[in-house]
Amino acid sequence: MATQFWDYQEKITYNQEKANKVQLGASDISRASLWCLLPGQHIHPHIHAGDHIWMVLEGQGEFLQEGKEPVQIKPGMVLLAPAGDSHGVNNSGEAGLVFLSISAG
Repeated sequence: MATQFWDYQEKITYNQEKANKVQLGASDISRASLWCLLPGQHIHPHIHAGDHIWMVLEGQGEFLQEGKEPVQIKPGMVLLAPAGDSHGVNNSGEAGLVFLSISAG
């Protein structure tokens, strides 16, 4: 696979019905996706076999984990959800929430 480049702002696409996942690129062991959520949209906490790194680019919301209090997230925050840990998000803000998701494994 060749090196790839994206301007994330050109890729932002919202779906009125649900959180929208925009696939940026993938290799045999990793994936890069842009998640775009309108106010009130969410991704239920779920578990993966591989690690996930999220970088919040725009908007604000809450990082969700089963059995734990929500954590406020905002632009510039980076978080790591290790394999086997639940992770989800809620756009509790008044504007779109956009974050980059990088997964491996």
